[in-house]
Amino acid sequence: MFPNWAKNILFLLVYMISGLVLVIIIEGLLTGSDLQPLNSAIEEAIVRVRTPLLTTLLVWITKIGNPFVFSSVAVFISIMLIVKKNAYDAMLFLVSLIVAAISLTVLKNIFQISRPASDIYLAEGWSFPSGHATVATAFFFLLAYIFFGKIKTLRGRTILILGSIAGALIVCFSRLYLGAHWTLDVLAGVALGLLSVSFTILMFNVFLEENRSLRKRLNL
Repeated sequence: MFPNWAKNILFLLVYMISGLVLVIIIEGLLTGSDLQPLNSAIEEAIVRVRTPLLTTLLVWITKIGNPFVFSSVAVFISIMLIVKKNAYDAMLFLVSLIVAAISLTVLKNIFQISRPASDIYLAEGWSFPSGHATVATAFFFLLAYIFFGKIKTLRGRTILILGSIAGALIVCFSRLYLGAHWTLDVLAGVALGLLSVSFTILMFNVFLEENRSLRKRLNL
């Protein structure tokens, strides 16, 4: 739908902006800047809107939005793409999520930030960045990117984009609502998810998209 150079510029902008956001958050964590009070302010606001029904719903959502679940769905989608003779997009889907998962694991083990104390939900592991936010953002970003051109109607494309945005936001909000993460954890997870996917798409566009014969072999 768009020329390759236009896609590269778009994803370069996404890469640069998400990278900048992630750097600002990390710098704030390391220096104890004015970003820190944001965690407490959002936490206090969320506590005031908690209800038993909403808590039950968001516990269910956060379980469905587990990185393992999204990874399993991504593998299934990739297999379906390969069956449809679209190995290029299948590789893009899997490699992007692998990049996100590796980046997430590295950052968690570098910073080793403890989770906030929550009396409604028990979460394990390090808090920063949010794994749910990272993988959900990467998954829905990829879903919208890969299937946008395959849907022919404006209505279908609108549903895909809005549904992808809503899916990622709901998973991210569930982590904040349940007290499983600080606000900066979730924001960093969103930035990392966008960063990982935009980086991978750029690499694929530069090294595979231009090599038409290689891409053609992948989609045989």
